[in-house]
Amino acid sequence: MKISRDVIIDLLPLYLADEASVDSRQLVEQFLAEDPSLAKLVERAKADQWNAEAPVALQKEVEMKSFEKTKSLLFQQKLFLALAVATTLFFIAFRFDESGVVWLWANAPTFGKAVFFAAALFWIAFGNVNWRLNRTE
Repeated sequence: MKISRDVIIDLLPLYLADEASVDSRQLVEQFLAEDPSLAKLVERAKADQWNAEAPVALQKEVEMKSFEKTKSLLFQQKLFLALAVATTLFFIAFRFDESGVVWLWANAPTFGKAVFFAAALFWIAFGNVNWRLNRTE
């Protein structure tokens, strides 16, 4: 039975990591003796201390799921940032009159506390979304 180049390429990560069985190792070495171009790549990989995993093609469903999740997180990021900035600006809003600076919520301190609490929640939500976007799985 003729072993294809794809099978040997699948075995290369194990071969280079010295985790292949004796039979697999012999199979790879036999193929490399017959294929000088691949043998040259393997020698270069050994010299470069190649420890990376073999690239695995993602399925379309996984790619779409990741794309949709990222799209949703980016929308949430924009929304929470806008709400956080708006409530923060509303909380610190003031006006000048004849008595000096007057906070817009000064006549209703409970409303001011609620706006401050809402701003804090939106900033926390924005930070959480940023953390979820930057983490790697």
